[in-house]
Amino acid sequence: MRKVLLAVITAASFACCTTTPAPAPTPAPAPAPVAAAPAPPCTPGDATVNAVLWVQSSAEYRAVALGTYANARRMLDAALADPAWSAFEQTSASSLPPAIILDLDETATDNTPFQARVAKIGKSYDAKLWDQWVQESAPRGVPGAGDFLRYAKSHGVTPFYISNRKTEEEAPTRRILEKLDYPLDANLDTMLFRNERPEWNTSDKAPRRNFVATSHRVLLILGDDLNDFAPARDKTHAEREAILDRTAALWGTKWLMIPNPMYGSWERAAAGEGSDCAQLQRKIEALQP
Repeated sequence: MRKVLLAVITAASFACCTTTPAPAPTPAPAPAPVAAAPAPPCTPGDATVNAVLWVQSSAEYRAVALGTYANARRMLDAALADPAWSAFEQTSASSLPPAIILDLDETATDNTPFQARVAKIGKSYDAKLWDQWVQESAPRGVPGAGDFLRYAKSHGVTPFYISNRKTEEEAPTRRILEKLDYPLDANLDTMLFRNERPEWNTSDKAPRRNFVATSHRVLLILGDDLNDFAPARDKTHAEREAILDRTAALWGTKWLMIPNPMYGSWERAAAGEGSDCAQLQRKIEALQP
């Protein structure tokens, strides 16, 4: 009896002092992969909306355009009073008749209706709409341009219009200038367009500026793009800055710039080549926080 009781007590003691191991926890399921957020839709025309609106509607743009052409008149007076004055590094040119060189698009003529049309369809450029706009020959001038050009002509200064419009666009463009009452010379070709001569088959305007300088003393150059003053279209940002450093003394006196935030050779330096969407992304990446 004592043996049986001892065995029962021993078994009970063993049972109360031991535990059954807990089962191993079940691993939690791995989280499902999160899908990457879709890239925002690319609408290249959106990139120009603010710029076009600023040029079309802001008092600030009109003020700076009027101010630039008012300064051009003062500089023209100074140039006419100084036989050695030249905006083109000419020497011994005092006997040549005086001239000014200026770009057309966004320097003397306003193409913001075209820019607005392409922005509204989500594009930054459309060749068909451009052809339609050119053929319309709509007379829109940059503020201050007409008064300045007529003042220059009244003082015996010939304006030469150097444009990267193509030769086949010259006739409708001439109609624009006539409607705006911009000076044209009946006996001299003063509209120097791309492709007009074999050596002008390039967007680089230097050969055409050189052409004017062979027969006229160039007093002022006006434009909306660095390429209107020096070969800059395919230059890098650093190379373009170097051009400005070399020519710093000319700005505001002999070289006068009209602002154009809508398009220009500066875009190539910032965004390079490629599709509109690829260029737009590179523009965003080039922003400096």
